Amino acid sequence: MVDMAKLKEEALQRKRQHEEKELRKQVSRSKRPARRASASRTSTARGGARNPSAQRALAARRPQPKKRKRSVSRWVLDILLVLGALIVVVIMFNPFR
Repeated sequence: MVDMAKLKEEALQRKRQHEEKELRKQVSRSKRPARRASASRTSTARGGARNPSAQRALAARRPQPKKRKRSVSRWVLDILLVLGALIVVVIMFNPFR
């Protein structure tokens, strides 16, 4: 049979690592807004808001968020909508009526 003490020790170690990771996340979250707020205040105080070309250059440097892939359900819904529209058009302009 597997050594239960060893399994218990490994579980406790994983738990400690997870807790440390969560603590690091919280600490980094609490630090970030303070830096951003002071940086944004200094940039507006220096006249960054008055220079639109600098703002455009800054926006161009920022990486654009990735476009999410469309889910299968969204594809199915779009296909059904197109087919429904085609059926309506065929019914409206039916030459054999």
